[in-house]
Amino acid sequence: MRMDNQELMYIAMFGVGFVVLILVFILIFTQRVLKMFERTHTNDLNALEEKLTDEVREIKEKINYDLFTFQNQLSSHMKDDFTRLNETTVNRLVHIEEKVNSSMQKGLSTTYESFTKIMEQMARIDTTQKNLENLSTSINSLQNILTDKKNRGTFGEVELYSILENQFGLNERRYSKQYKLSEGKIADAVLFAPQPLGMICIDSKFPLENYNRMYSDELSKEEREKARKLFRNDIIVKVKDIANKYIIPGETAEFAYMFIPAEAVFSEIYGRFDDIVQYSYRMHVYMVSPTTLMSYLTAMQAIYLGQEKNERVLEMQKEFLRLSKEFERFALRFEKINTDFTKTHNDLHDVSITANKIISKFKDIEAVKLDHTLDSE
Repeated sequence: MRMDNQELMYIAMFGVGFVVLILVFILIFTQRVLKMFERTHTNDLNALEEKLTDEVREIKEKINYDLFTFQNQLSSHMKDDFTRLNETTVNRLVHIEEKVNSSMQKGLSTTYESFTKIMEQMARIDTTQKNLENLSTSINSLQNILTDKKNRGTFGEVELYSILENQFGLNERRYSKQYKLSEGKIADAVLFAPQPLGMICIDSKFPLENYNRMYSDELSKEEREKARKLFRNDIIVKVKDIANKYIIPGETAEFAYMFIPAEAVFSEIYGRFDDIVQYSYRMHVYMVSPTTLMSYLTAMQAIYLGQEKNERVLEMQKEFLRLSKEFERFALRFEKINTDFTKTHNDLHDVSITANKIISKFKDIEAVKLDHTLDSE
């Protein structure tokens, strides 16, 4: 294991102190020896003193040299260790900086993504809020429309026309709006159904006022029951009105449709007022909601398509009949041409025989002429 700089400094100081201690011990020992031999060996003592002095000087010089060398080595080792420590520190700092930058970059990226998502959510929330405000406005507008009796009637007619247009488009052969009957009554719409159904009148009715009162928490039980009776009476009056106005023998179908634009009102009638439903059947007035009317119209559309298919089949049969007559005429003409062609072929054969005979005669004449010429020579 490598010792750090502080440990090396402690070792160096300990070594220097140890050397100084040895020198002090040597000097003390030398003085004692000199005192012992001072009296008897003065000359030898002087020589020994000089020798010891020289040895001490040499030892001191050697110690100084070793100490200098040790200091240089220590300085070199410390410099190398410091350089390595500096490099290690720099590398670690660079690594830490890279990690910090990477973490900051990821953090910024994550923060940006989170901020973007938050902004998108806020935008959606803002859009939802606006939609809710628009919906609230629309609901208020619808409530204002449904509050007024005339506006309710207009609303029912618009919904009726929308259903008819979705089913039949703008085909005037299938239905008509605001159709005036012979007696001067105007139906909201009529369907031109195939026979034997005939023309079916549709009238829109929206009995909403007493229906709302039936379920109003602001009214007492007696008031709600009274509203229920009034609602029942409203339906009966409207059924009777449609039966009297829009079922005309010889002009319209034997029944008419009473269009109720609200599914809830329609369900209330069929679910809780069976006597009214039976009454409407007896009056030949069939109450329909947007859903049930669409079902009837779909069935009627199938009848229309079947009728058109039959009409096309009849047209095809007529065309085939005309084509059959044309083919018979073609067969007669072809037979005549074939007869003429056969006669022409026979005539050509006879002409060919005659031509061959003539050619043969010419050859005979030519041969006789050639023989006469040879005899003359």
